[in-house]
Amino acid sequence: MSGYATYERMSDDKYGAGKSRSSLYDADESSRTATLVNGCFVFSWFLIVVGVWQVIRARNLQKLTTRDHCTIIDREDKSCFYECACDADNACLHCPGVASTYIVLTTKCGEREMRSENPICLPRPQFRIGDVVQCFVPPCEVGTIYLGSPNQDYFAAVLCLCIGGMLSCAALTFKFFKPAVSV
Repeated sequence: MSGYATYERMSDDKYGAGKSRSSLYDADESSRTATLVNGCFVFSWFLIVVGVWQVIRARNLQKLTTRDHCTIIDREDKSCFYECACDADNACLHCPGVASTYIVLTTKCGEREMRSENPICLPRPQFRIGDVVQCFVPPCEVGTIYLGSPNQDYFAAVLCLCIGGMLSCAALTFKFFKPAVSV
């Protein structure tokens, strides 16, 4: 261990002359750092894969669906909880809400009833029965519609790709370009 830089004063205490309690390249410290860097690298690639999947999903949604106007004819509500009233430490209360699945009629599919997918927990239902809203409709045989915009998926994809790319670069930089400090 001697010959490496330390952040503590070397002394003649119980660790002996020329030794200190903690070395910059101590085996335990090095293995913990390697585990952290490898974990960051794996997580970054997970984010990159999720980002690519989101791009493909959004592109397919745009290719396979038609922008249409949907008339809401029924709504199925389920009670749920969502995070509300968060403080500076990101400690949030869980407030009661409702996750709604909508039954709609579209101009594309005529009188065939279609269901919305991916209900999100909100303080109150987003739409009322009788509302006409923008939706994305796949072929009528599918039977589901998408309320929202494919741009939401692109935003999630770009966010995952950016964070994954930054984590990957940071992990690779830390792994292969260790600072060499000596005394």
